[in-house]
Amino acid sequence: MGLLNHLFGSTESIAREIELDDKSILKNWKEYLTTIPKKKGVVERLKIDFNLQNDLQEPKRLLILDLADISDEEKEESELISDLEAIEHSQKVKRVHKLEQCLGYAETKYEYVYRLLHQLHLILKSQIRLTERLLADSKHPKRLISHIKSQFELELEIIKKIEQIETFHDLFLALIKGEHIIRSMDSSEKRLLKKMQNGISKIFSNEITEGITYEWAMTVFEAIEDKVHEGVANGMFPSYHPDIDFEFANRPKFVDLARESIQNLRKRKVSEQMINVFVYLFREWYNHRRD
Repeated sequence: MGLLNHLFGSTESIAREIELDDKSILKNWKEYLTTIPKKKGVVERLKIDFNLQNDLQEPKRLLILDLADISDEEKEESELISDLEAIEHSQKVKRVHKLEQCLGYAETKYEYVYRLLHQLHLILKSQIRLTERLLADSKHPKRLISHIKSQFELELEIIKKIEQIETFHDLFLALIKGEHIIRSMDSSEKRLLKKMQNGISKIFSNEITEGITYEWAMTVFEAIEDKVHEGVANGMFPSYHPDIDFEFANRPKFVDLARESIQNLRKRKVSEQMINVFVYLFREWYNHRRD
């Protein structure tokens, strides 16, 4: 199993102690970085001609690394293309930069690295699938080649962000070895997420202007500004800056604000699972609302 599959796999895989030592883990990471210049040359010359099959052998070899694998997954070509085209490439790049604005400070450095690695993991798996589809005589070779190039551009953006993090190796090791675990949703929360996703998206696109969840969202949204002013006054933040509201919304203290705001609107206690799912969906919208 690839290192990133281990990190983003099931609860069991994360809990399982990794057999590699620090030196071996970092060696795998550094070996991955050495493939980038070679892959860049291959990706740049990819085009539909009689050498395509030969040209693809090199990126396929470079992708068979100890970071990611897709041995337990299958996707139809149409599904793969649909997933990649769901969000425009320019918007994906913006979201990588937005991660730094929202999470690139000391209190959430682990979360920042985790999210960057998660994006990288998805990209590497997409590249493997795209290459395999092209080698299998794809029905849409031009579109797949275009997606390979776009995914590689996004990969380079993420690597640039990672290279700017001075303590990346320490953070990477702690995450891979499970010394610092980023909490993921349990099965009940995932079910709640599916139920709430559509409603939340309609609230933030102004399709819904009433109801309990709407009241929660507006109350929390308005409470952020008051909390930021309070945070500057009591020293939580050293001063105002353009992304101070995003910084607060991604701090652990925001969960307390959401819980308190929601609970004040309800006579009955709201479950922690409901709070966690609401916070997740609210942050997803809040972090990307200026895309």
